[in-house]
Amino acid sequence: MASAAPERLTLVYAMWCPHCNPLSLDRAKVLAKRWKVPLRLLDIDVPEEEHLADELVRAHGDWREDYLIPQLFLERSDGRVIHLLTGVPGPTEGTRKRWEGLPASPPDVPAEDAAPA
Repeated sequence: MASAAPERLTLVYAMWCPHCNPLSLDRAKVLAKRWKVPLRLLDIDVPEEEHLADELVRAHGDWREDYLIPQLFLERSDGRVIHLLTGVPGPTEGTRKRWEGLPASPPDVPAEDAAPA
């Protein structure tokens, strides 16, 4: 079975979060350009975006009532969503290392291992 094409990266973030701004915002823009996909930004402090962010994190990310940010997701053309990254509490170096650990090209997962959108 051919893998579904990468369709979009989504970053769940907040402007006040040092793991998000500028670290993850800058890295997400670079990654989206490298992977040739659009980047959707969901700011948890913007009510319309917070609702979408909560739904995405609840369904595919590291969910808890007061979830960690940033969280990064790759959405594929077949509706699969792959959770790529959650920020690491403490110094920003932990989150920076998570970004550095992301693959050079979009990852694929077997259909049976990924939840539909």
